[in-house]
Amino acid sequence: MKKKNFDVAIFGSGLTAKAMCLIAEHCGMSFVNIQGKQKEKKSEEKKSEEDVRSLALSSASINMLKILGVEIEAQSVEKMIVFEGGVSEEKIKGKVIFNSEDLDDQIAFISEYILIEKSLEGRLNLNEENSIKESPKSILVENNFSIINFNKSTSIKSKLNIFTERLDLNFQKIFQIKYESVDYEQTAITATLEHSKDHKGYAYQFFLKNGPLALLPLRKRKTKNYSSLVWTENTFNAHEILSSAKDLEKKLNDMCSIYLGKIKVSTQPISFPLKKVICKTPRIHRNLFVGDAIRSMHPLAGQAWNQSLRDLAYIADALVESKKLGIDIMTCPSMKSFEGKRQFEGNAFVEGISFINTIFKSESSLAKGLRRNLMKIFNKEGPLKSLLANEASGGALERPSLLMNKPAGSKTI
Repeated sequence: MKKKNFDVAIFGSGLTAKAMCLIAEHCGMSFVNIQGKQKEKKSEEKKSEEDVRSLALSSASINMLKILGVEIEAQSVEKMIVFEGGVSEEKIKGKVIFNSEDLDDQIAFISEYILIEKSLEGRLNLNEENSIKESPKSILVENNFSIINFNKSTSIKSKLNIFTERLDLNFQKIFQIKYESVDYEQTAITATLEHSKDHKGYAYQFFLKNGPLALLPLRKRKTKNYSSLVWTENTFNAHEILSSAKDLEKKLNDMCSIYLGKIKVSTQPISFPLKKVICKTPRIHRNLFVGDAIRSMHPLAGQAWNQSLRDLAYIADALVESKKLGIDIMTCPSMKSFEGKRQFEGNAFVEGISFINTIFKSESSLAKGLRRNLMKIFNKEGPLKSLLANEASGGALERPSLLMNKPAGSKTI
């Protein structure tokens, strides 16, 4: 690596880090992607088998990625039907329907993780001059820049460091930050389902006694119908469900065949434990924490990566603003918005999703009454339902430039 000075150092190797690299390029900033030590690279076939996750993208996120030159193959959600109960022996106790035709924008788009990753990588030009596959040993702050030290006396300078993934214990100690963590004692099971009925772009969410089960429509492949399963169960039950692929397929047919027809589990299911994690410190000196580095949430709303992109959109406005005004990025008004308003709304969103999970899990008479009344209110109050759906599709409230389908910095220049 010949270049030693960069505007932005981006830490991480996932989707959020890749998107941030494209934003830095979009904003005319020099950047380096510090990916850390890389595990052995898997073949594309192996990656496809192992990573069956799908992500829900808002219309605003889709438009933001288009501005960055990234086209995502995705299935649009035409209708979202939310049930309390509604599968197997659990009778329907409540129902709310969201129609895309009643909203200002599409409800959501569903795409496989691996397709999004390929689309980002296809647009991103990483090479030995702007990519480091090594973990830094230390980060020092001097005046208006940071010095990032690696092994073999190698070091680089950057004006801004952006961390996109959960910090390891070493960096938590360096920055003296703590994560507040709550174990939901739940596990999410995800897999790709092939089914006989056309899903028609319908997404289903069932709030069951141990957690929500979601069926999300995916693109057709060679005339075959596919949906993504995201099933939250208590951890003990989840292990039992996963112990037999045959039993899982039978359970899904018993529970969901009325909606999807005959179901076949077409990928190896994967699972992951669920926790609420929040870091209430978005910045230490010239180090910003975004996406998984600052929060993780329950998957019931399918908003995790949309929230990460929202973080990045705020930073994009700050990058352009600092360049146009010729001031240090840490002092510009848009950076203050990231540290203040963005952190408030991001943390409030995590807490709100956690609250919904709690009241739909609880069997107390108070929780039962609350959720029934909530569903009745949403069905009766059209404007309230539209506000919720429009916010999920990208934001009915104030947004940074990229999420308004405008180039970064349009709001501040």
